Amino acid sequence: MSAQSPVARAAVPIASGTLGLLMFSHFANDIYVNYLPALLPILSDAHHLTLAQAGLLVSVATIAGSVFQSLFGYLADSARLSVMAPVGLACTALGSALLGIAPSYAWLLAVVVVHGVGMAAFHPPSAGLVHEVSGTRKGTGMAGFGMAGQVGQSISPIFAAFVAVTFGLRWVAATAIPAVLVAFWLNRVVPWDLRAGRARATRVSLGVALRSNAGGLARLMGLLLTRATLSHVMLALLPFLFRARGAPVTVGAAAIAAMVFAGAMSGLVAGTLSDRYGRRRVLFTSFALATPLFLVALNTHGLLSIVLFALGGGALFGSSYLMTVEAQSLLPAHASMAAGIMMGVGMGIGGVLVGPVSFLAERFGILPVLTSVSLLPLPGSVLTLSLTGESAASADRTARPAQDAASR
Repeated sequence: MSAQSPVARAAVPIASGTLGLLMFSHFANDIYVNYLPALLPILSDAHHLTLAQAGLLVSVATIAGSVFQSLFGYLADSARLSVMAPVGLACTALGSALLGIAPSYAWLLAVVVVHGVGMAAFHPPSAGLVHEVSGTRKGTGMAGFGMAGQVGQSISPIFAAFVAVTFGLRWVAATAIPAVLVAFWLNRVVPWDLRAGRARATRVSLGVALRSNAGGLARLMGLLLTRATLSHVMLALLPFLFRARGAPVTVGAAAIAAMVFAGAMSGLVAGTLSDRYGRRRVLFTSFALATPLFLVALNTHGLLSIVLFALGGGALFGSSYLMTVEAQSLLPAHASMAAGIMMGVGMGIGGVLVGPVSFLAERFGILPVLTSVSLLPLPGSVLTLSLTGESAASADRTARPAQDAASR
């Protein structure tokens, strides 16, 4: 392994400090992400919801987030809007915590829209700034950022279920207070405008960039279709599967937490390996392992089932942010926009399909539907073979001369 240049070594402390703040902000945001799937069984009882209505809540939340992701990503690359990500964090928390006091189904729909818009505002500028400060180790940087968020996501269902079961559903609303305070603090300490200022120096027409990379982006969309469908359906229906088997709400929440936490831990490993061996190999392995692990998990019970769901989550979620890095390598001058496209399309696909799939689960059974969607990563694994597979370090070395020339 070649030694780092003096310039690269000098940049590490500043980049590491900013990356640490971004990781903390991602953790603070995503600790509210999985409130809805964990609380769905309780909300269903409180508001007398059908399985289809419960699934529609997940769909509305994810669609609301996906619609605005690309817009917020474009704004983050082209304007100095430092409050975008902190305000998004506050809205994410409020849109989740206020589920506890929503008086009707219409209010439930309204607060999940707030949650979705908050997600859309937070992630693109954050991911774009991670791309900027990660240097030649973009896979590792994005993996660290993703790990922090996924750790928050893994805590989210357990925390929400614990508060609702222990203190009552209405007390869930109080959990938004820390996030609002953190959002004010992060607005002051994170250099959110750094990415926009540097991106303008290497601005390439967005239309030209999209047209010249249409094939690569289309293949990434195919991967998103398989991964997003399985992950969103699992998060929405798994608590109902465990309840149908006689387990309490907290066990279903624990299964979700185990899946997401395992994805967070494996994501850091996947990012590091991608910088060394290339993203294509890591993505292929991830998709190829997910299907058999989930199929076995669905047909076992007890602790073994949760362990297998965790392993499946490690395979499925662990490489998710590598697809964002892949898109950013195709659109380096529009890194926030690339992140917005990937996250927005991923959320949108999941949001659109969770409602219809929940209807099918109500009609044909939860287990058959989850078994069917568990097969989706198999064609995805084949699709990974057509990606560039270039490591973030080599991509950065290739793009840097062109960016320096554009700056001059």
